[in-house]
Amino acid sequence: MADDELHDELHDELHDLQEQIFELVRRSQEALLDASRVFTDRLATAVPGEPGQLDDLIDGAYDLTERVLRTQRDLAKKVVEAVTAPLAPHPQPAEDADAAGDGDGARDGGGDDR
Repeated sequence: MADDELHDELHDELHDLQEQIFELVRRSQEALLDASRVFTDRLATAVPGEPGQLDDLIDGAYDLTERVLRTQRDLAKKVVEAVTAPLAPHPQPAEDADAAGDGDGARDGGGDDR
């Protein structure tokens, strides 16, 4: 198998993995949002109390939802970064350039002729 074919196959497999991860994140977000809506709807009809107390409970539920969504967004970004990192071109480290003889004098004794 040629390098280009191997690279294309790896790219396709990584793309499929990314799609599966995105679908998982999307489903979990939808489930969390649905649960938050059900919670707030039931809370508003089931809990007696002052409207201010209910508002605080509702705000707390949505604050939790926002934190979870933010965490999922961060996770998705990290997964994409981890999955795509092997495909990204890697710059040649500086010491490899020195070993290749870039003319800085490091291999010929550094120019100190004592």
